Amino acid sequence: MPHIRKIAISLAPALIATSIAGCASPYAAPPPPEPLAITPQTSAALSTYLRAVKVTRPGAFAVSPDGRNSFYTYCGQIRCAVSNYSMPALRGCHNLSGTPCVLLYVRDEPRLAFTRIENDLPGRHGSERQREVDFDLHDR
Repeated sequence: MPHIRKIAISLAPALIATSIAGCASPYAAPPPPEPLAITPQTSAALSTYLRAVKVTRPGAFAVSPDGRNSFYTYCGQIRCAVSNYSMPALRGCHNLSGTPCVLLYVRDEPRLAFTRIENDLPGRHGSERQREVDFDLHDR
């Protein structure tokens, strides 16, 4: 019996890693090993995103690994009808760029180190404002 316990303990990390990998999104790329370089167009889209989410509003900003394409999703108020902003941002970025993307920001918090480059390579950018939750029950 102790032998089976040792095997189970040694296999536990592999099973956990496998189950986490199975949850990975086809829209998400692995994080880059060094700071991600974003273009001036992407930097401008990021500034617009940060103005939209401010400090209190939810949202997520995704960018392609080459730093040229981006997509963000956000809520104009505090509560919207979506529970996860990361997946729509990753999916929108993937649809624009044709490649899996990475999350650069969630809310107003950076998730990756990045730099801004001067070379203004063309890219595609988009956004989606999520539908707000309506708690007005008097209209029923």
